[in-house]
Amino acid sequence: MYTPKVLFVGETYTAMFTYIRGCDYVTLPNSSRVKGEGFCDMLSGRGIDAQLMSTDAIAEDFPVTMEALQAYDAVVLSDVGSNTMLKKPASGYAVNRLELLREYVELGGGLLMCGGYFSFSGIGNVARYGMTPLAAVLPVDILNYDDRVECPQGIKPVITQSEHSVFEGVGEVWPAFCGYNKVGPRADAMTLATISGDPFITAAHYGKGRSMAFTSDCTPNWATEEFLAWEGNGQFFRNAILWLTGRE
Repeated sequence: MYTPKVLFVGETYTAMFTYIRGCDYVTLPNSSRVKGEGFCDMLSGRGIDAQLMSTDAIAEDFPVTMEALQAYDAVVLSDVGSNTMLKKPASGYAVNRLELLREYVELGGGLLMCGGYFSFSGIGNVARYGMTPLAAVLPVDILNYDDRVECPQGIKPVITQSEHSVFEGVGEVWPAFCGYNKVGPRADAMTLATISGDPFITAAHYGKGRSMAFTSDCTPNWATEEFLAWEGNGQFFRNAILWLTGRE
């Protein structure tokens, strides 16, 4: 039985707090969280071999050769900015990981980008994927400014191509989300779902490979408790991986 192998990159953080007492202050790490573990566990429970690479491990551990990258059938980038993906040693040169990813998809790999504060253009435009080689691969037009749309009241996506394989066993009525990254549609991509009239789920072919964009969170923040607990959540992302790997 075929088991797709997926590299899930991102969805980890360390929070730091500054304590001020009059003229004195100290900044200390207060907490860290690996939000991607739940997502990988969800996929693993549905027949996908999902391996998590934390954000702080990218500089040392992200594959830097095509052979190493092609050990995976698909790569998921979630809430990890391009600065982190392009980090180099203090001296010397390094592989452009995003150019390597572009070539990987062109040669037949799958790529999914999920939304967040450090996806697409992101908060303050610091993710800035529109200025990287992945702009040619991702099935959306990335804005050149802060693209976050906050919807604390909740907003539901609208499925526009329910016959697509990613929605098999999922249904057309989805739980609400509390925000997303605003992107533009591309003429060479399929817009499978929208949110507030903007692309929500899009997909495209690139060379021999495939790419997909999911413009809200796949872990807590914009992704609501209702969505994370929803049976369709795991089914959708399983279907998405199968489509990205040509196994739909």
